[in-house]
Amino acid sequence: MRTLTEKYSRRLFYKESLGQNDDREDQLGSEVLKKCDGLPLALVTTARYLQSTDNPTRENWAKLCHNLGAHLETNEMLARMKRVLVHSYTSLVRHDVKTCLLYLGIYPSGHPVRKRSLIRKWLAEGFIQGDYICSALDAAIGNFNELVNRSIIQPTDQGANRNKNSAEVKTYHTHGMMLEFILHMSKCDKFITMLYDQLAAPAPTSKIRWLSLHDASASVTANDLSLVRSLTVFGSAHKSVLDFSKYELLRVLDLEECGNQLEDKHLKEICSNLLLLRYLSLGAAVKALPDEIKKLRFLETLDVRRTQIEILPTEVIKLPCLIHLFGKFKLQQGVGARKILKLQTWFSENSKLETVAGFVADSNNNSQGFEQLMEHMRHLTKVKIWCEQSTNSITDHIASRSNWSHLSEAIKGFIKRSTNLKKAHSLSVNFADGCSQDLLNFSLEKKDSSPSCYLSSLKLHGNNVCSLPPFITMLGSLTKLCLSFPHYQLTRDILAALSRVRCLAYLKLIASQLDKLVIIEGAFESLRHLCIVVEVMTELEVEEGALPLLESFHLLCQDINGFRGTAIQSLRRIKEVTLHDGVSDKTKHEWKEAAKKHPRHPKLLFVKTAEDIHMGSEPADNSESPAAPTTDTTLSVTVLHDATSTVQSVQVDGDDLQNYDDEKED
Repeated sequence: MRTLTEKYSRRLFYKESLGQNDDREDQLGSEVLKKCDGLPLALVTTARYLQSTDNPTRENWAKLCHNLGAHLETNEMLARMKRVLVHSYTSLVRHDVKTCLLYLGIYPSGHPVRKRSLIRKWLAEGFIQGDYICSALDAAIGNFNELVNRSIIQPTDQGANRNKNSAEVKTYHTHGMMLEFILHMSKCDKFITMLYDQLAAPAPTSKIRWLSLHDASASVTANDLSLVRSLTVFGSAHKSVLDFSKYELLRVLDLEECGNQLEDKHLKEICSNLLLLRYLSLGAAVKALPDEIKKLRFLETLDVRRTQIEILPTEVIKLPCLIHLFGKFKLQQGVGARKILKLQTWFSENSKLETVAGFVADSNNNSQGFEQLMEHMRHLTKVKIWCEQSTNSITDHIASRSNWSHLSEAIKGFIKRSTNLKKAHSLSVNFADGCSQDLLNFSLEKKDSSPSCYLSSLKLHGNNVCSLPPFITMLGSLTKLCLSFPHYQLTRDILAALSRVRCLAYLKLIASQLDKLVIIEGAFESLRHLCIVVEVMTELEVEEGALPLLESFHLLCQDINGFRGTAIQSLRRIKEVTLHDGVSDKTKHEWKEAAKKHPRHPKLLFVKTAEDIHMGSEPADNSESPAAPTTDTTLSVTVLHDATSTVQSVQVDGDDLQNYDDEKED
C-alpha cells in the first residue's frame, strides 16, 4: 500500500493539528512530517498529540518531537500508534531478528542504509550464527528480508519502491516513527548509546557496548569504553572518542563519514590496539595504510573507497580472514617475481577473499600484480577493474600488449571458475582512454559456455569500447549486463547478439547512437528491466509478444523518432516508463494517453536536467556494486501517477534511475 505524498501528508497533518490546511512549511511541523513518512496513522495521531499542547510554534513542536519515543511510552493520545509499533516488534519471533532491528538505531534519521554494508556489520558483530543447513550470510539476508517484508524498513532507491523485495535495491531507511521506537527501546535496554551535538558529557556508565555519534562534541573521558563492540561516527567527534587505546573489544569501526582529520597516529592506534576488529571503514582524510595493519588478523571487511589511498600494501591482501576489500588502488611498487610467486602460493592455500572492488591495472610492468594473483584467489566472486594506459611510445605500446594478455587470461580464468550457483560471479571493467578492449576479445571453449558458468553480472564502460566481446553470448546464466559506449553506435550486430543471451533480466545500454532495433517475438524472454540512454535514435520497434516479462522501460533520448506510446500495449507486465523530458508535448500527451489505456496503468516519468544528459560520465564510486556509468547531474523527475492529472515532482540522483544492481550491492 502506497504511503501519502508530501502534498497530501501535509494536508492531513494540518487538518488534524490546526483544523485547516496550512502551507507554513518553514514554521510548523516540518520535523514531524519527516518522521511520519507519509503514514496516515502516524500523521493523525502525532498531529492530534501536538494539537493538544499549548503554544503551537515550530520550536515547541520540534522539542516535543525530538524525543518522540519517550512520548510514545507515556502519552495516551499516541497509544494506538504505540500498539502498532509494539506489535511490529514483538511479532518478530527470533531474538536475532530483534537484535538486528535494534542495531538500525545507530543510523541518523533519514540516513540511507546500504544493505550489504549493514549485513556485513551484523556478521562482524556476531549477531547471527550459521549451521550446516544455512550459512550465517544466508541467515543475515533472511533477517533483512523479513524486516523489509514487514515494512519495518523500506527501499529508498527511486524506482525500486515498486518491488521492495527485489535483490537489486541497494539502500533502505527505517520509517521515522519506527526509528523513534527503536531508539527508545535501545535506550531502555541500554543496547545503543547515542551521542548528539551537545555540550554536556553523557552520564558515566560501564555498559557502553554499541556507540554511535552524530556530530557529537561531548567528551567521553569519564566513561569506560573498554567494552565497546561497535563505534560509528557521523560527522565530527570529540578527540576523546578517537583515543583508540581505550577500546579493547571493538569488532566494528565505521569512520567512513567521520568529519575529523584522522592522523597517522590514529591509524597506528587502530592497527596496534583493535586486534579483534572485523569491520573497518575509513573516510576521506586517510591517505595511506600503515604496515601495522598486518596485526588485524581477524579483519573481514576493509572499506577504503572514500579515502585517498592509491597504493595498497601487500600486508593487506595477506590478512588471513579478509573477505571483502573495497577501494581503488594499485599494488605497491617493487613486488618482484619471487615475492609474487610466494603470494600466489599463499593465496592458493589461505586466502578467503571474495570481493576485490577494485584494482587498477595499467600497461606498466612495475604495477603488475593483482592480475597475476587473481587466478589463485579461489574464493573470489566479485572483481572490479580499472584499465589505464601509462605508455605512449610504439615500443612501449608493443610491450603493453603483452602485459594486457596477463590480465586477459586472468579475467578468462575468473569467468571459467564461476561454477557455483550460490556464489555467482560479478565482473566490472572500466577502460580509460587509450586502453584497448582487445583483452576481452576471447572466446570460451564449448564446454565452458554451458549454464554451469555462473557469471551473473557484467559491466563494461569505456570511450573506446565499440564492439561486443564474443564470450558474452556464450554465458548461459548472465542476468545483468551494462554496456556503456559513450562515443560509439549500438549497431544491429550488437543488438542481435544480445538477443541471444537468454537469461538477461536487466539490460542497460549507453551509447551516442542507436541503430535500427526491432525486438522480435521470442527475444529477451527473461528481461525485466531495460534502460537505453542515447543521443540519437534511428528506429525502435517492439513486436507483439516481445518482452513478455518487462516491468520497467527507460528510454532517455530527446528525439525518440516516431516510437509511439501504443508500443507498450503489448507489454503486459509493464509498471514504469521513463522518457526524456525533451520530447515534444505531443509525444508526452500520446504516452500519457497510452498509459491510461494500459490495463496496469504504468507510472510515467519524464526526466529533466539543467543541461543535456552527459552520456559518458560516471559518478564517484560510493556504492559497492561494480560501477555503472550514469549521469553526474541531479535529475528532477515529474511523475504522472497512474497516468492521471496528478503530478508529483521529486529530486533524485541521476544514478537512481538506472541503478538496479545490488552488490551483487553494492
